[in-house]
Amino acid sequence: MSTEDPAHVHVSETPAGRWLEAFPLGNGRLGAMVFGSPTDERITLNDGSAWSGDVSSEERQRAISADDAAVALASARAALAAGQFDEATQQVRRLQSDYTQSYLPFGALSLEVGHRGSPVGYRRELRLRDAEAVVSYRVGGSRVTRRAFVSAPDQVLVFSLQVSGDEGVDVSLGIDSPLAVLDRGDGFVTVRLPSDSAPPHEPDLAAPVYDERPSVRGAIVARWAHDGVSVGGFRATGVRRLLVVVATATTFTAVGRAPAGDETSALAAAVATAEAALGLGAARLVERHRAAHRSLYDRTSLRFAGGEPALVAYLFHFGRYLLISSSRPGGLPATLQGLWNDSMRPPWSANYTVNINTQMNYWAAETANLAECAEPLVDLVAALRERGAVTARHLYGAAGWCAHHNTDAWAYTSPVGRGQADPAWAFWPLAGAWLCRHLVERVRFGAAPDLAWPAVSSAAEFLLDWLVEQPDGSLGLSPSTSPENHFTGPDGGSYAVDLTSTVDLSITRELLASVAELAAPLGLSASPLARRAAAALARLPRVPIGADGLVQEWLTDRPLPEPHHRHLSHLYAVFPGADTSPALAEAASRSLDARGDDSTGWSLAWKLALRARLRQADRLPALLALALRPVPPDATGEHGGLYPNRFSAHPPFQIDGNLGFTAAVAEFAVQSHAGVVDLLPAIPSDWPAGRLTGLVARPGVVVDVEWDSQGALVAARLSAAGPVTRVAVRWRDATQRVDLAAGSVRIVPASEGRLTVERV
Repeated sequence: MSTEDPAHVHVSETPAGRWLEAFPLGNGRLGAMVFGSPTDERITLNDGSAWSGDVSSEERQRAISADDAAVALASARAALAAGQFDEATQQVRRLQSDYTQSYLPFGALSLEVGHRGSPVGYRRELRLRDAEAVVSYRVGGSRVTRRAFVSAPDQVLVFSLQVSGDEGVDVSLGIDSPLAVLDRGDGFVTVRLPSDSAPPHEPDLAAPVYDERPSVRGAIVARWAHDGVSVGGFRATGVRRLLVVVATATTFTAVGRAPAGDETSALAAAVATAEAALGLGAARLVERHRAAHRSLYDRTSLRFAGGEPALVAYLFHFGRYLLISSSRPGGLPATLQGLWNDSMRPPWSANYTVNINTQMNYWAAETANLAECAEPLVDLVAALRERGAVTARHLYGAAGWCAHHNTDAWAYTSPVGRGQADPAWAFWPLAGAWLCRHLVERVRFGAAPDLAWPAVSSAAEFLLDWLVEQPDGSLGLSPSTSPENHFTGPDGGSYAVDLTSTVDLSITRELLASVAELAAPLGLSASPLARRAAAALARLPRVPIGADGLVQEWLTDRPLPEPHHRHLSHLYAVFPGADTSPALAEAASRSLDARGDDSTGWSLAWKLALRARLRQADRLPALLALALRPVPPDATGEHGGLYPNRFSAHPPFQIDGNLGFTAAVAEFAVQSHAGVVDLLPAIPSDWPAGRLTGLVARPGVVVDVEWDSQGALVAARLSAAGPVTRVAVRWRDATQRVDLAAGSVRIVPASEGRLTVERV
């Protein structure tokens, strides 16, 4: 594979002038953005545990007593039953608290490089397969090559410089941080994270805040080795070989847990990590880094005949690269911006927005063969289950657990937006149930059922308490919002709180059905919870379809003031759900038509996945064109595309657009939600011949699939990734059962629409 393969390499002929032009590196905990200036390089640093506040932040914010919450909830339900939407809104606002804490930048490494002439022939590359940012240029008769990567095995940022020629360079190194600096010296700085940091949508509140309340402490440590002459501190002349390693450490312990230690212990940990890495030397560091990265990255590959469309292939791989870089076992999940953030008051606190965005971050984890990268999400759900039980009991007098629209490293579960904040984005207690879907999916891909049972069973207990009986004997949800959307009430007002939104109904139906699915292999089918869940499931309405043939946003069909709204929550049952029954599929297709194509980056990714699930290959090229268009760093509005470094634009940058794109492309090639491995269900109509290898289908089957220029199957290879024996495989109208117990099989189309199975 060429180092210049455009499917795996992004090349720029100029250094980055802005953060959204810099190249991202990361190992799931330590992140870096490399700008690539030949003379004054700046590499911004992130540590995944660098969050404001601490585990007690949410409790200090609680705005309402349990008794008053019970009154507010009962009043909201009574108001909705009477059609009094304004009163219901006011009562729901009483249940809302303040805000999550913020994910914050950690520091920066600066390197000034003095040359004996002017750099020419500049080039910088982000090499996805090596997880390296490479800068090269010439000065006189010498060639300068610089590499940067963040090592997972050795937990350091590594920066190297090599001069091929007679002239060395002068180098000086510095470390700084936008956080409160506690101490600094040659090659180190210790810092304190804020005790509180309000989001930008609370402009009247100070941020960041440093006071006597507890917060995280941390340290950045740099060490170097070179062949030049040291001239004091981190300055040297005549350098032709340079190796810099940078380590970070904080007092953060685990999601939802209190920090431990102080800046001294963090400094000691960072020093030990940096010195151990430096002792390995440049060659060994590169070897260990590449082996660890490629063990994940090389599992899957997309390639087109002739190399085009190269940008599609790159973005598929870039999404996998970003997930590998920002979410690894033992760390925290990818935030709204993955592992990267350069703002002390980032958009939406750079937190976990769990009404779609965090979930979208992990849609590709199983299908793109990166299941390990979802382990931080599993850890987050476990912490939310524990802390969300307090919220469920305090606000709603309910058993089980719940979470709302936002969360953070401390497992915040309250509804945000105290005061007059719009419940459309502040109040939504179904986030925990949606997050449970990811655990159930892991089981469907081969994990043990007991992985999902604790969270799913407890979330079901909450939903069973949350459901209310309707006059017709069915069960509904009250109060109920459809994330960030509104309806027009009979009085002409715009409201967000109603009875039974379609997304709430869909998630509830899916989660209660999951109880039976998980209970059976665990021997719990006769348990009281399983019986209650089955009884409630039978009383839930179906997804509502209006007289206009569209899927309704709420159970009662109401006008929508924003018909092109970016959220597609009402189509949850189709994707990420698995209901493609004919009536719902037709209504979902019409609903997508009504929404229109253009939207934010992450919304475009969702639309791509939905059209793929509906097998509408002819609708994909237009959506792909919108997702791939260039967007300047200062773009505004809700028109997605790609920033210069190929981060996805909301605008602003949100990584779910990148990660969701990868998930959607996987759905183009292989689907398995309906109990069959479905080959090439939605190859875009304008794609050339190609091959996608290493995808994973339920219940744990690795699939390689190849197609021709008409989108027809050339061949597929299937092998078991776990204890899988027999699976059904479909291409178009042909279905064939195959036995994987004896090893891999190759499937090719035969005459009369049949499939031929060959043992490999």
